[in-house]
Amino acid sequence: MAPALRRVVACMLLTHASALRCSSGLRRGSRGSATALHAKKRKAKSKEPPKRAELPAGAARPKLIVFDLDNTLWQPELYQMRGKKPKANKDIKLTAGALDALHDLAGDGWEKTQAAVASRATATDWAEKLLQDFKLDHGQSIATLLPYREIYEGNKRKHLQRIREASGVAYCDMIFFDDYTENLGDAAHLGVMGVHCPRGLTHEHWEGGLRAYARLKAQDTSFMGRMLRLCGNQPVS
Repeated sequence: MAPALRRVVACMLLTHASALRCSSGLRRGSRGSATALHAKKRKAKSKEPPKRAELPAGAARPKLIVFDLDNTLWQPELYQMRGKKPKANKDIKLTAGALDALHDLAGDGWEKTQAAVASRATATDWAEKLLQDFKLDHGQSIATLLPYREIYEGNKRKHLQRIREASGVAYCDMIFFDDYTENLGDAAHLGVMGVHCPRGLTHEHWEGGLRAYARLKAQDTSFMGRMLRLCGNQPVS
């Protein structure tokens, strides 16, 4: 083969190899982009909007709603951080039911209902910081929805008594969500209706508890002290 022809053939082979490498890179890049886009869509799809509690027309609503923190409003519990200062939405996350409840309280129709925290968590500073840092979809800090906050060790009767004194709301006009039956028993002795949330607050606990409260209020009872558990997604005493 003449030298000139050999140079032309070699040039063509190099050009072909370069094109193959470029094509392969584009295919890999396309696959990577498609995978990233799919993951982004899947993540966006997994975040469902808060669900509103559907209550009968004219149903009585509590004047004050009290939430426990650890394993009720959020998970995991603060003691599990083992000295590591937790960050909202990273180390500690609000339960789906808590998000539903808090968005309800921030929405229309709940202007006459107040909210509070009754927690035996020992890391008070951490708890207060998390309450400030957790934000609802519209940017509101959940701390602004929970002006009455009793966070310290001890019997929950003391927490609820101080909340009643600060808010002026009677026990019979409260509802209390907690994961610990002993706390709910103490609340019941005071006349506060409690809802047991053993694995954290769910939408069923939230809506079912409100429906049970309204049914009992319709009986014109002045003593609301009882503890409710879920049975087939319906609270029973």
